Amino acid sequence: MHWHRRIAGLLAAAALAVLAQAPPAEKIRALTADVSRITGFEIRKPIPVETFTREQWKRYVEDEIEREVRPEEIEADQTVLRLFGLVPRDFDLKKTTIELLAEQAAAVYDHRRKRMLLLEDGAGGGIEDAVLVHELAHALADQHYSMKKFLDKGAPTGEQQAARLAVVEGQAMWVMLEWQLGRMGMGSVAGNRAALEKMLPALGSLAAASYPVFGRAPLYMQETLLFPYTAGVLFQQAAVERFGRRAFRKVLEQPPRTTHEILHPEAWLDGGRFEAPPAPLPERESEYRAVSAGVLGELDLRVLLKQYCGEETTARLAPMWRGGTYELLEHKPSGRPALRWALGFAEDRAALAFTDCYRTVLERKSESLAWKTVRPGLLEGSNSDGGFRVEARGRAAGGLEALQPSSGRTRRPM
Repeated sequence: MHWHRRIAGLLAAAALAVLAQAPPAEKIRALTADVSRITGFEIRKPIPVETFTREQWKRYVEDEIEREVRPEEIEADQTVLRLFGLVPRDFDLKKTTIELLAEQAAAVYDHRRKRMLLLEDGAGGGIEDAVLVHELAHALADQHYSMKKFLDKGAPTGEQQAARLAVVEGQAMWVMLEWQLGRMGMGSVAGNRAALEKMLPALGSLAAASYPVFGRAPLYMQETLLFPYTAGVLFQQAAVERFGRRAFRKVLEQPPRTTHEILHPEAWLDGGRFEAPPAPLPERESEYRAVSAGVLGELDLRVLLKQYCGEETTARLAPMWRGGTYELLEHKPSGRPALRWALGFAEDRAALAFTDCYRTVLERKSESLAWKTVRPGLLEGSNSDGGFRVEARGRAAGGLEALQPSSGRTRRPM
């Protein structure tokens, strides 16, 4: 469910502005020195720069996806997103991800080849230097903490990848804003959290207005692409408020493990642990095989609630997340996909409230919906995907969806 986050991490793409021309070497050196002063990371070696056309950049993105992601991973993630109702039934996840990254990026630090990639497209703007500062922050951090290890090898789950990408992009965003404020003589971001919080909501609207593919993308794609920048910079702000300049090393040495910790830095500071409750099993368990599995994190929960239940419900229930898991299954006789999932909450009433909200999810995402049971804490019925059962038990809510009747029907690929 998170392979596109891994690709974004591999590319460390910055959705900022297109450069009119490649900057001179002396500008790169001067801006790198500024980044070093802000972060405390000394410059160990020069940073190579390479320029791309937009068409070359799109091919680069396509090549990275082909190299790093197996087709079955993409298919599994696309199926999970569809079953949760987070993308349309005919959604093409790979195509949209390529278009999104190709549309937005202007400057990228390639941490595997240790070079800056700059997009030249014949248009310039007043924030060219800010683009460079953002990417130079990636490059300088990589000289001290291997981004290949941090992003590619250090996070076995999509949830951890999302958290670590938010650390990396949030740090670069913070450095960029700190540099901009200093250049304008407006002090430091460190003591100005309120201004930072007011500034960030406009990023989503700006991205939707500036980038047509982003503006048309499902909410899930928009939110997961913005999250590393918006939530990440607030996480870095909290770390700086607690540790000062040492925060730049602290977040890379002791990174958060969940999007919950990014959204609630106090949980990271307190060293909280989050365990997902067990997901329910189908009655005829032997008829199913596991295809893929992952963590159902607070970011996923937030998007689901926001899409189907509104901002107020999201603000009330999402912070109550205390663990989550999902597993994509295949019904062996028919070859059809099924889904099992579970979420843990801080309180029993949050699990009940989520189950009540999930009734709206089912009603809005289902075709040919037929109810069997609707009562507090229990939803049963069927839709065009198959049977479903969603139940709250204590502080947990769990679901089985797209279950198939026992039969010997011809196998159909997922």
